[in-house]
This record gives sequence, structure tokens and C-alpha cells, in this order.
Amino acid sequence: MVTPKEVHDILGKRILVDGFDMVLDLERSKGAWIYDSRFDRKFLDFFGFFATNAVGMNHPKFFDTEFLRKLERAAINKPTNSDVYTVEMAEFVDTLSRLATPPYMKYFFFIDGGALAVENALKTAFDWKV
Repeated sequence: MVTPKEVHDILGKRILVDGFDMVLDLERSKGAWIYDSRFDRKFLDFFGFFATNAVGMNHPKFFDTEFLRKLERAAINKPTNSDVYTVEMAEFVDTLSRLATPPYMKYFFFIDGGALAVENALKTAFDWKV
């Protein structure tokens, strides 16, 4: 088993390790507090993983049993939902429509990451000569 003190050395053998001098503890981090298991300290999170962690660490609603089952099924199988549809995808789209979509936004376009989003935005601009 790898200890927090070994993480940087192990990673440094195969990848560039120029990130933060800490080891994020995925269990002990809670809410806006991230826990560094390398040096046994916690920090108020002003980083948010470049905005991908807007709700904080280990939000209690993420530990609902049914939510975890759905997330697990989707993560293990990772279907291409643009071609093959699932009940989980329909439930997500319905919830997003009801809770977070302004009336003037009629359609969704889901992308798996920033680079793909930029690529598709450029393709759209080229197609529409915008």
C-alpha cells in the first residue's frame, strides 16, 4: 500500500510532478476544507480544482445509496449517450431542465471535457460561418 509520504516519489518516476506539495485525502476532506495527508493539515479550499468542484468535498447528498448506485452504473459502463440512451440520462436531462435551465435555452449539448467543448464550438462556428 502506498503511503501519503511516498506519493510524490512514486509519481515522479513516471510523470512530471510540478503540482502542489500536498496529497489530497479524498476521505478526510469535507465541504470547503481539503485535507493534506502528506503533512497532516487542512486548508480552506479557494482552488476548487479549477472550478470542477463547486459543491465542495464529500457533499452528504452524494452518499445517498440510490444516487451512488446510479453513479456507479454510469461510471463503470460509461455509455456514449449521444448514440445510446439510458434511463439515467433521461432522468438527468429532466432534472436539469426543471431546476437549472432558463426558458430561452431550448437544447443541451453535452461534452466530456474542455478541449472537446472548444473543438465543437469551433466546428459550430465554421459550419454557421459565425
